[in-house]
Amino acid sequence: MTSPRSRRALAGGSSLALGALLLSGCAGGFDEPSGSSSDGAQTAITAALPTDPTSMDPIRSGALVVLSVFFHTHDQLVKIAADGEMLPKLATEWTSNADLTEWEFTLQPEVTASNGEAIDADDVVFSYETILGDPTGENYAYLSSIDRVEKVDDLTVRFVLKQPFSAFPRNTSLISIVPADTYQEMGPDAYAREPIGSGPYVFEKIAAGVSYDLVRNEDYWGEAPVIESISLQPVSSAESRASGVLSGDLDVAQIGPTQVSSIESAGNAQVFSALSNGVVFLGVNSTAGALQDVRVRQAVAHAIDSEAIVTSLLAGLAEPARAMLAPAVEGSSDDVEGPTFDPDAARALLAEAGYDGTPIPFDYATDGRIPLSSEIAQSVQGYLEAVGIAVDMRGADQQSHTLKVRGKEMQGIYLNTWAPSTLDGDLPLTDFYEPAGNNNYAQDPVTTELAERQRGVEGAEREDVFAELLDYSNAQAYFVPLYVPANNFAAGGSLRWEPRADGLYDFTETSFE
Repeated sequence: MTSPRSRRALAGGSSLALGALLLSGCAGGFDEPSGSSSDGAQTAITAALPTDPTSMDPIRSGALVVLSVFFHTHDQLVKIAADGEMLPKLATEWTSNADLTEWEFTLQPEVTASNGEAIDADDVVFSYETILGDPTGENYAYLSSIDRVEKVDDLTVRFVLKQPFSAFPRNTSLISIVPADTYQEMGPDAYAREPIGSGPYVFEKIAAGVSYDLVRNEDYWGEAPVIESISLQPVSSAESRASGVLSGDLDVAQIGPTQVSSIESAGNAQVFSALSNGVVFLGVNSTAGALQDVRVRQAVAHAIDSEAIVTSLLAGLAEPARAMLAPAVEGSSDDVEGPTFDPDAARALLAEAGYDGTPIPFDYATDGRIPLSSEIAQSVQGYLEAVGIAVDMRGADQQSHTLKVRGKEMQGIYLNTWAPSTLDGDLPLTDFYEPAGNNNYAQDPVTTELAERQRGVEGAEREDVFAELLDYSNAQAYFVPLYVPANNFAAGGSLRWEPRADGLYDFTETSFE
């Protein structure tokens, strides 16, 4: 059964709705969705989280998975819509000075937290200053450009930045505002157990590892959502998430690309597939061994057939990447030339460089963030060996792999991915090309200058700087962009929902037929 309403194509941000297969059995243990409106439409939704959030304190926790909770329970200054557009939320408008070093945000008046505490400029300043006071915090990286935050009046906040930054407002979409008096009276630990915000939903029950249950905030200052209750339940197994949807215990859950076809062949659920905001890529330590020679790095890029990987391994649920930014991300450019599959050119470059066949270390995670990561790595290995590049395969669990990335311990090439929830290129390019970046082995002053320059310009001028940087990176083969994966969700057949490019949940405009 196909539902035209929710059918999406991979390109252009549309979605694909497909029939689904009713599989026998499910993971069990899910709470049953039960709410319905007077017309009989369902008003309660149960959704699976891929991992269990570590904390419900938005000051201390900045993990992406927890944003699926905070988007409902707290306000942020701005909101990034499913199509990437930046919209007002707690802030009604924002302006900068001429050189983009100061931004002023005007706040929505008469906003209160669910316990009645007024939310105004003091609460915004408190939330940001508390995060800035802990450089080790998970949210600090989003705000590292801030020099100070000032209250102008009760409804105006000024951010003074260390340097010009045209895309700064997008970073505020990740920071949830807490009621300052309540937070300080409770203390961080007690607040994390019973969080209070000003969002369209309030916490009804928190059972870590089991469910995070929310109910509609009937005193919310903005437009009331249709969905009355939300249960977000951690389910780490993709198989359990899929079977949970098919059994009706879950209304929506993220699934892997290999599960899509089986669900497509069934008839009681939908599949939403849409290109994500991330790029799966090969990082390259250009300071080690044979990879110090740009010709060897270029040979690696020419050796890999990303189109075939997308078609064969990923069942077409991705598209080959031209650059280190996905099309959904601000800064992506159609003018950037991506790596071409040319095995003969790869062999010629290796011969010219005098590559002697010494194995190049190849690190990858065997689980975690990149679906089918082992299979992807083995495919890349095959392509490299076909042109004469020997690799030393080094698989590890996701946590160990991530620690090696953060410690800049890679000795050759490595499989990785980056996906900015701000849907702006600044955060990933900072990590790829600026001196402190976890993935920046080259430490090339050209990339550093371009990555910094894009912050000080806007519009077409900024797009030109992004394109110049991404073209230069491809020419130097500092990274090998492989593909832009799709986010795939299985959902109940009556769900009316538009998934975000970052794969996070926002059910404030969701309903059931």
